[in-house]
Amino acid sequence: MKADQTEIVILQTGDVHGHVRDATVWGSEESSHGMARISSFVKKEREKDPDLLLFDSGDMLQGSPLAFHYAHFNDYMPNPLISVMNHLAYDGAVIGEHDFDYGLSCVSRAVSRSFFPWLSANVVHKVTKEPYFGFPYTIKNIKGVKIAILGITAYRESGNQPCTVNDVLYEDAFDAVKRWVPFIHETEKPDLVILNYHGGMNDAACDHKSGAVDQGLEIAQSIEGIDVMLTGRQHQLVCKKIHDKWMIQPGAFGHHAGKVSILMTRMGNSWKIEQTSGQLVTMEEYAPDPVIEKLVYFQELEAGRWLNESLMNEIEVSKDIGIKTKVSDWIKKASPEDFIDFF
Repeated sequence: MKADQTEIVILQTGDVHGHVRDATVWGSEESSHGMARISSFVKKEREKDPDLLLFDSGDMLQGSPLAFHYAHFNDYMPNPLISVMNHLAYDGAVIGEHDFDYGLSCVSRAVSRSFFPWLSANVVHKVTKEPYFGFPYTIKNIKGVKIAILGITAYRESGNQPCTVNDVLYEDAFDAVKRWVPFIHETEKPDLVILNYHGGMNDAACDHKSGAVDQGLEIAQSIEGIDVMLTGRQHQLVCKKIHDKWMIQPGAFGHHAGKVSILMTRMGNSWKIEQTSGQLVTMEEYAPDPVIEKLVYFQELEAGRWLNESLMNEIEVSKDIGIKTKVSDWIKKASPEDFIDFF
């Protein structure tokens, strides 16, 4: 690397859905996943580059027994997912549609207890139309490079109308990006613009379960001024350049993390992108971080006891109505929706 060049590294998690330890996954035979392994990866990368940026692309707070138990029975305690993210010193996160599944108050508490900004320019107050959580974008100055990160959540519909959750309105994601990107360029004059988008690539039909619409390709094709798109929601592994924008999506549950490296060259008082590359890093190569496991140990223990009691109660009900079944057989047939609002 030349004297007038520098490298910006961005790490990404997304759609972790409350999974911290290997044991917390439901409905998956894969074991190398979760934030404990992600932590080992992040800490190893920070040894190589202490100035790297770390972002989450949504749906962190919902989807595991740990997350469900916290939200319904233990919400007077620190949110275990926020404790992990604070420990790892995230630079920002974006709101996902499933982060609202435990209610607006759960999201608001999570945001208020985070040491980093939650970004979502199109999740707004239904009356004022101002960003509900206060941060449409954030600015980071890394190695002399001015970086703008815009947060956008997948647009949600209810029928044919924009979805509202209490006082929260979801604006069209494409329209929000089209409005905010020029504003950021004009106001901030950044050297690099990152879109952290909890949404997917396909301009497909509305997801009837959540009402979410993926507009990633439309954004990439039609809106200039974006250099990197961190995407999510579809639980896919994506790492490629589309319409001059590097697009990455790290699957789900923390099986993978995304990594984007951007080589910048100084041009007078500003910087020019020389080269961008990306990779999806599997967590199979990283052991769980014991610090993270200890951080959530007691909450995991409580969630496990609650889940076991729920299973045993269901078995007893089955016996009472004359159905002969073994615990192991029932567990194999049990649907995750019986105990957690997974999907």
